[in-house]
Amino acid sequence: MKRAALYIRVSTLEQAQEGYSIGAQKERLCAFCKAHDWSVADFYIDGGYSGSNLDRPGIQKLIAEVNTFDLVLVMKLDRLSRSQRDTLHLIEDVFLPNNVDFISMSESFDTSTPFGRAMIGILSVFAQLEREQIKERTYMGRVERAKEGLYHGGSFYPIGYDCVDGKLKINEYEAVQVRKIYEWYLDGMSPEKIAERLRSEGYTNRYSSWTASGRNRVLRILQSDLYLGTSRFGDVVVENAHEAIIDRETFDKVNALRLKRREIFGDSAYQTKYLLVGLAFCARCGARYFVKHNYGGYKYYVCYSRARTVKRMIRADHCDNKNWRLDELDSVIEREVSRLLFDPDYYQILVKARAAEVKAAPKTDADVIRDKISDIAKQIDRMMDLYQEERIPIEVLSARIDKLHREKTALEEQLSAIEPPKPKSDFNDDEALEKLLNDFAASWDSAGLDERRHIVSTLIRRITLDGEQVKIEWAFLD
Repeated sequence: MKRAALYIRVSTLEQAQEGYSIGAQKERLCAFCKAHDWSVADFYIDGGYSGSNLDRPGIQKLIAEVNTFDLVLVMKLDRLSRSQRDTLHLIEDVFLPNNVDFISMSESFDTSTPFGRAMIGILSVFAQLEREQIKERTYMGRVERAKEGLYHGGSFYPIGYDCVDGKLKINEYEAVQVRKIYEWYLDGMSPEKIAERLRSEGYTNRYSSWTASGRNRVLRILQSDLYLGTSRFGDVVVENAHEAIIDRETFDKVNALRLKRREIFGDSAYQTKYLLVGLAFCARCGARYFVKHNYGGYKYYVCYSRARTVKRMIRADHCDNKNWRLDELDSVIEREVSRLLFDPDYYQILVKARAAEVKAAPKTDADVIRDKISDIAKQIDRMMDLYQEERIPIEVLSARIDKLHREKTALEEQLSAIEPPKPKSDFNDDEALEKLLNDFAASWDSAGLDERRHIVSTLIRRITLDGEQVKIEWAFLD
């Protein structure tokens, strides 16, 4: 006897009026199973969730338990998903590899039959069309936003600005740093020295304390006319789109000086010749690693405290940490970055490893409060499920949810008092990260040193060396 997983979804009250209530779907699906002599393995229910994406507890539970049944049954195809792309993903990547058939009783869609399997190819065509249409609509939407002078950079806001209702607004604390960057550059400081000075004076921005890729951020600020109030997207240029931080005279002086330095020193002015300088640190004393030559012609990454060549960079009287051959350490890091860019499963491996590391760490007061907030959110979800299943009156629901919301708000205030919220990051958005990784993957093999250094310093916050051990702190795993 085949075991059937029954998936049920209701997103709105209107669907209940159309005969798609949870109870109605259960009744018809159970009757269908009885007629085919199938046993019901379990019910997977998403009450009050849209079918536009897979961010639903019921469907996620179904995916996780895919090895516990033989087929998935829905009343109608759009109950599973309203996205052709997601439907195809579930069938081709989740169900069929686990020998699970998919059946929609309304459309007679059945992957256990030759006709049903042929339908997968048709779905694939429409899924591709859907992807192309989404890309086109997204691009045109960004163009229109750009024409209106609205910000179009996702969750990555330029240092010096906040984004409020689509408009860039000056962040006064960061704007001070932007002005100092221009002032110090005109005083003759290199981008690397500017980043070091900002860091030594205790300045921070929403992304870092000017460590690791600080030099690259300084360069981007010096090159961007966004700080003149200009908005750019493709061929669309809008002047005075937002308030300027830098005046035109200062901007022109800086860029004239940059061109002059380039004429004198070439494109390598102020640029390191090595991949990992600025990223590698000693686990034993906390000092940076730098590149040193030896008499055999080899180059090594060496701890400043061990080499004792630059007094201000020494962090300990004695350090015996390992010297790494430059080509060997570069290869280790390049191999890890390459794996991230080209192995689709490696990102999830890193995420799970980070989650295990966080779980193993002792709980702080903030962690306890976050757990309580999460528990209350689950209670609210359960209340909504009971309402969708018509098992709780609206009056009782409102009173209980109101009480839970008050508790949740009080806990959130406690949390913000002991742990300020983390600054927004360009990696907060999974789609933005996926696009970034795709862009880097497309250029990785043909990239020169400067391009590879940019990729590495964007993805990696810090590399800690302890003897033979190399620990990478990925920038997207906060």
